[in-house]
Amino acid sequence: MKTPHRHLLLIFALVALAGPNALYLYFALRHPELNSQAIRNPIALAFMIEAMMLLGLFLVYVFLRTRSYLQVVVYLLLTLAGSLAFSLPLFLYRQGRNDPSGDAPGR
Repeated sequence: MKTPHRHLLLIFALVALAGPNALYLYFALRHPELNSQAIRNPIALAFMIEAMMLLGLFLVYVFLRTRSYLQVVVYLLLTLAGSLAFSLPLFLYRQGRNDPSGDAPGR
């Protein structure tokens, strides 16, 4: 992904890490009972299920793009440490940095 706006992916990842991820961690540590309330809420549960489905889809994408199980594990760990809004732009940013031709690896 060689574009003049590639750095925006990194900025987006950092904003996601500092914004929604930090907000979640704050409330998870200060008010852990809110997690169980969210799981009992059918609307919140639907969003959590959708996020897990998207995670599975993105893991397949990472493997198809890199052909590397190690990259899949790295992406999974990034997602568990942050969120999809953090890990996907960071993954795309790193892929563009590692590939001087701009083509996806394994294609």
